[in-house]
Amino acid sequence: MALRIRACVKTHPGLRRTNNEDSGFIGRRLFLVADGMGGHDFGEVASAIVARTVAYLDDHLSLFGPERDIVGAVEFADQRLARAIENNAALGGMGTTLTAMLIHHDTIALTNIGDSRAYVMRNREMTQLTHDDTYVQMLADKGWLDPKLIPQHPQRSVLLRVLRGGDDGGTAEVSLHEAVPGDRYLLCSDGLSDYVAGEAIQKTLASTRHAGKAIDRLIALALKAGAPDNVTCVIGDVVDEDAAPTVDGEFVGSAQELGEGAIEAAEQKVAEVKSAAPGMLKSA
Repeated sequence: MALRIRACVKTHPGLRRTNNEDSGFIGRRLFLVADGMGGHDFGEVASAIVARTVAYLDDHLSLFGPERDIVGAVEFADQRLARAIENNAALGGMGTTLTAMLIHHDTIALTNIGDSRAYVMRNREMTQLTHDDTYVQMLADKGWLDPKLIPQHPQRSVLLRVLRGGDDGGTAEVSLHEAVPGDRYLLCSDGLSDYVAGEAIQKTLASTRHAGKAIDRLIALALKAGAPDNVTCVIGDVVDEDAAPTVDGEFVGSAQELGEGAIEAAEQKVAEVKSAAPGMLKSA
């Protein structure tokens, strides 16, 4: 049985950030969240490059299956980051998380690099599908830290693996999941999951039928908690194919703001900073 995902995506810069380094995308088959970071405020460039690159999967599936397709897309995105940094050393240090899922027939291929998360709610029970690539999660996995202490740990945001155009993050690990009508998926940046309790997220997903309204309520919860980070959410509901209209892909956040010209925008910003404050940006 062929299924589709009816989805909505929204983002908010939060209450303490002047720019939004998150990117989000929803299409007919592909759904993703990327949270940029580092490199003289060029995190938005990294997330935009990766989101725009991986989004080609929405219209280009191969005969090798969704698992192979998503692996290839992530590797290609990491290569584009590497080329951007090679061409302009001032971009060195930028990187991004990526959580993306691709649906094909009744199979969902899911990948995550970093700490942007994916959840599924089935029969009103929510399960986290991704594993945070963070220092504190590693400590918990080894039994050196009580998992209950992770939300308060001062190093909870230290990432062990991101996409940064190097050898440490460009290989995607993919899990396969059966798409079941009625399932609801949530992809989110840590601007939500770090500041809103899982119980509150589950309650919102279960009690709010419309995906867009559910995202509004989740963002409101993050804002109530202080929203020190950007907040981006994708909510997608698995439906029968005939029930899901064909839609054009939609970008939000830096991928929408910078468009296809993310690298050019970054180079312009580098030139402006160098002109205003010579020596502030130094080549690697």
